[in-house]
Amino acid sequence: MSTPRPTPTAPQTQAGNGSVRQGAAPNPSSPQPVAPAAAPKAPERRIVQELGINITPLARAAEREKNPPFRNSVQAEMLLVTSGIFLMGSDLENAAPNEKPTTRTSVSCFYISRFPITNAQYEMFDSLHSDKRAPWADANHPVVYVSHRDASRFCEWLSKKEGKKYRLPTEAEWEYAARGLDNRVYPWGGPLNRGDRANFADLNTTFAWRDPNIDDGYAQTSPVGTYPLGASSFGIEDMAGNVWEWCLDYFELYNGKPRANPRGPSTGVLKVHRGGSWKSRAQSLRATCRGYNQGDFSSNDVGFRIVCEC
Repeated sequence: MSTPRPTPTAPQTQAGNGSVRQGAAPNPSSPQPVAPAAAPKAPERRIVQELGINITPLARAAEREKNPPFRNSVQAEMLLVTSGIFLMGSDLENAAPNEKPTTRTSVSCFYISRFPITNAQYEMFDSLHSDKRAPWADANHPVVYVSHRDASRFCEWLSKKEGKKYRLPTEAEWEYAARGLDNRVYPWGGPLNRGDRANFADLNTTFAWRDPNIDDGYAQTSPVGTYPLGASSFGIEDMAGNVWEWCLDYFELYNGKPRANPRGPSTGVLKVHRGGSWKSRAQSLRATCRGYNQGDFSSNDVGFRIVCEC
């Protein structure tokens, strides 16, 4: 779980208990015919050669034409995130040391679930998990009490079931899906100063770090999709607050060198989770805030969402 000060059993974060959210998204379901992608101009061509992807508007439009959104066999809505280059991390004064230095990062297109995986969806894979549900949570709440290993096994099961490649998002994919091409602090593009953007430690909670001036409507987790105004520019919802979300990567520090589709170190002890939770302070809902814990850790504020490779 995420707390303002690390303990042996709680997810460790630098900025406190939370994470990020972003702005309202375009409707990805109506792709328009596009012409073949034009060759990038000189500055773009240098970046493309440096990081290995074509990020021109025409190239991204072609990706949307080729990869329409879909709903999979567990009824998860899968939305396309087009290829892009962004500055991963933060140079803000209040950013934690492990968010620095900012790092130019390229990400190739991928699908990501619009919402975190719910109890109902996860229990298609593991029916016994219903006994672990948080007492306040119904079928449409995000699944919790799942370890990184549990989340990875769900992805393996779904991949075999559908013949597609499902997995957890890399840390870079997660942050890019939350921040977009304009490097937002929160997914929706503005500050966290009202209760209709995300579920975090508000006046309904009793935490010492709660914000007594904001009412998000929930003292614990909320049903997925409760805060559509908190969607990212790609239309991805619940990326700030509600539950932390496991990522594919082992934790490592940034080194500032440009990276293409990074997946973290091949070995390690701590697995990354992102996004903050219902226990988190607003500072921890920033899209660049990083949490991490051992792969067998589970809590009532840690869940996951899934990626499907294009």
